[in-house]
Amino acid sequence: MHIEDLRIQVGGTVIAEGEAGFAAAHEGFVWNGRKPQATPRVIVQATSTADVQAAVRYAAANGYRVSARSGGHNWSAIALQDGVALDLSALNAVSIDRLSRIAEIEPAAKNLALSVALTAEGLAFPVGHCGDVAMGGYLLGGGFGWNEGTWGPACHLIEKAEVVLADGSVVIASATQHADIFWALRGAGPLFFGIVTRFWLRLMPLPPAMAVSTWTYPIARVADVTASMKRLANVLPSYAEISLSLAAAPPHLGLGDAKFATVILSVYGGSMTEITGIARNVGDMVPAGALTMTPATPIDFATLYAIVDQSFPDGARYGVDCLWSQDPETTFEGLARMVVEAPSAMSNAIGVIYGRNSALTRNLPDAALSRIGPVCGIMHGTWTSPADDAANLAWLREGMDRLAPVTTGRYVGHADLARPGRMEDCLSAAVLDRIAALARIHDPKGLFAGRGVRDALDIRTAALAAE
Repeated sequence: MHIEDLRIQVGGTVIAEGEAGFAAAHEGFVWNGRKPQATPRVIVQATSTADVQAAVRYAAANGYRVSARSGGHNWSAIALQDGVALDLSALNAVSIDRLSRIAEIEPAAKNLALSVALTAEGLAFPVGHCGDVAMGGYLLGGGFGWNEGTWGPACHLIEKAEVVLADGSVVIASATQHADIFWALRGAGPLFFGIVTRFWLRLMPLPPAMAVSTWTYPIARVADVTASMKRLANVLPSYAEISLSLAAAPPHLGLGDAKFATVILSVYGGSMTEITGIARNVGDMVPAGALTMTPATPIDFATLYAIVDQSFPDGARYGVDCLWSQDPETTFEGLARMVVEAPSAMSNAIGVIYGRNSALTRNLPDAALSRIGPVCGIMHGTWTSPADDAANLAWLREGMDRLAPVTTGRYVGHADLARPGRMEDCLSAAVLDRIAALARIHDPKGLFAGRGVRDALDIRTAALAAE
C-alpha cells in the first residue's frame, strides 16, 4: 500500500519522515524530556477507530511494525518505535452512564479528566496517581491507583474493550466474547497484540468523604517509619492507604537538599468523623517527634492530582524503575539510600505496604496481570539537563541492582524497560508463555512487537513453535 492511499483512508493526519511537521510530532510523541532514539517512518494522528485500522493495514502491507501512544506519558518511551507510530491522543472521549455505573472511554482520556467527570456524577474508579496519564496504557498495564486497596487493580474493572487486531479487523473483547484477548488486555501492557480504541469500565460509588494526613521525619529515621508502617498496614481498613514519600523538601521551603521521609495516610471513608478517628489512631502509632504533621484534611481527586503532579514537571528528564518485594525494611532503606545519593535533588521515591485487608493481597481474577507483591517501591529519577543523563541513569540502575536480592517482580507501568530482563520481571513465566501462544494466533508476524521489550516473548514464541 502506498502512503498516498493511507492519506485517503485516514480522517486524521499522516506525516511521513522528513515532511513538514514531522519533527514536532516526533518530539511531542513522548512526554518524558529524555526522548527515545527511534524514528518512525510514518506518524499517524488518528481520529477514529477506522483510522487505526487503516494504519495497521498499511503497516502490515509494507512490513512495518506498529507502536501506539494514548497520552505519551510513559517513562521508558516504548510508545515510540520504528515503523508506524500511531498517535491516539485525539481519541479522548468520556461518556458516563450513571444508572448502569458504566463509563465508555477512549484510550487517550486522562486520569484527571475521567475522575472529574465521575465526581460530577457521584461515581469513582481507581484512576492512576498522575493526572496527565492516559487511560489506555494505564489499563493495559494493570492500573494501580487511588483506593486500590478496596477497588483492586483498574484492569479488573474493564467490562469489555474494542480492539483493532493485526489484520485490521475490530473485535469486542469481554469475558464472553474473544475471552482470550480480554484475558491478555488486562495486564499484558506493551506485549498486548492489538490496539484498544475503546473501553467500557465498571464504576464505583464516590466515597462520601476523602482526606489526607501526613507526618514528616528526617530521612535517617526511615527504619523507625518502616516499622510503624508495617504495624499499620495490617490494622487499617482497605480504604485507608498508608504510603511513604522519600524526597527533598520543595524549594520554596528553603531547606536546601535535605531529604525527608513522609508518611502519607489517604482515607476514602464514610464521613470526616470516621476519617479523623482513623488519622488520630495512626498518629498514635507513627514514630514520635515528627518534624511536621498535617491533620486529616478534606480533599478531592482533582486536588490530589494537583499535589502529586508538582513532583513531575513537564519537560524534565526521567529514568524510573520499581520493584515488588516482601521485605519492607530492605526495600525502603535501599530507596532512602538512593534518594540521599541521587545526583539530582528532584529525584524521589514512593513506598507502599499492602496489608491483610487490601484487595491486592487476596486472590485476584485470572488475567495477564500476574506479578504483585505486599511491598511496592518506585524510584523516580528526575533531572533537567541532557548532560546529566549518564550519571542519573547509572545511579538509578546501580541502586536498583542493590535491591535485586529482595525483588520478586516489577510493575510494567514503572519498570525500566530499556534494561534487558525487565519485561520478564513484570509477568509470570506462565503468563508470558500464554501471551506468546496467543500472539502466534492474533499477531503471527509480530506487527505489534516493540523493539527491546518483546525479546523474551520472541524467545518463548520460538520455543513454543518448536514444540
